[in-house]
Amino acid sequence: MQPVALSDLQTRIEPEPHRPEIQIEDVARDFSRSMERAEVNAWLDLYDAAPADFAARHGLAVASDGELVWTTCTTIPFIHFNCVKNMGVDGPASEAQLDKLLTHYRDAGIMRPWFYTNPHTEPSRLRCWLEARGLQHQGGWERIYRDATPLPAEPLFPADPLIPVDDVSVDEVTPKTASQWASFIDGKYRLSTSPWLMALVGRRGWHHYMLRRRGAVMAVRSLFISDGAAWSGIDAPVPGIMAPSFDLDAMLVERMLRDGIAAGAKLFVTDIEAPLPDRDGPAYRNYDRLGFSLAYLRSHYSYLPAHSS
Repeated sequence: MQPVALSDLQTRIEPEPHRPEIQIEDVARDFSRSMERAEVNAWLDLYDAAPADFAARHGLAVASDGELVWTTCTTIPFIHFNCVKNMGVDGPASEAQLDKLLTHYRDAGIMRPWFYTNPHTEPSRLRCWLEARGLQHQGGWERIYRDATPLPAEPLFPADPLIPVDDVSVDEVTPKTASQWASFIDGKYRLSTSPWLMALVGRRGWHHYMLRRRGAVMAVRSLFISDGAAWSGIDAPVPGIMAPSFDLDAMLVERMLRDGIAAGAKLFVTDIEAPLPDRDGPAYRNYDRLGFSLAYLRSHYSYLPAHSS
């Protein structure tokens, strides 16, 4: 008898039949590995770029065992910085491997390490192993992707015709504007990562963008291209979580797609970080318009916060 994850036993309310606002594709396991690898490569390079003194001050480290990659940071509490990026993706996970990783985080003083699972992670009982050790399913993000099909010549998200043309602009970050870009991100997340962020400007593979309105920075996003695959992240404010508007982010993504296609990227990967059960809403509509398809929900597991019951 196969073990069953606790999350599978909980009562579920099936949503009313609804046509999703985005194309959903049944991707093969090998293709899912390519999508996950695009993100893993970005985080490997991002950690590698950290200045030595900054890394030492923040307990910043990235480690690997074969294809398996995990990140550590003692001062930044966000999910990305203390998580196992691809457990069970490039090969079947084991309980011994899981216990070793949990010991690593415990010894580093990390109380809430994170693990990702998706429908292709192996073995399927990985979720049961996580729950047996006290980690719980805590939401997830929709993994979306597109190929290098060119976008229409005309902008998909033009500026408001009632506002002067020069009101909204999207520019790639340069060494001259790097500090403004980094300060904007730190301000939104209430962090002090500017030395790390600044090290990414002009670094091979990285492209960073700022959207301005009337000269003021309103939104940012980054793209990392490696081996023909592009991952998008380092976005602020996160639409649907930190900001109510999705259109500014869509304008950023459109610019990045045009530049990424021109640079030779064949696969683009990112996430919808505010998923909805019926897969309806502006994020889904915008990404569908940009040519993205939805691959799967990538679930997140961690311990509950200490103050939670």
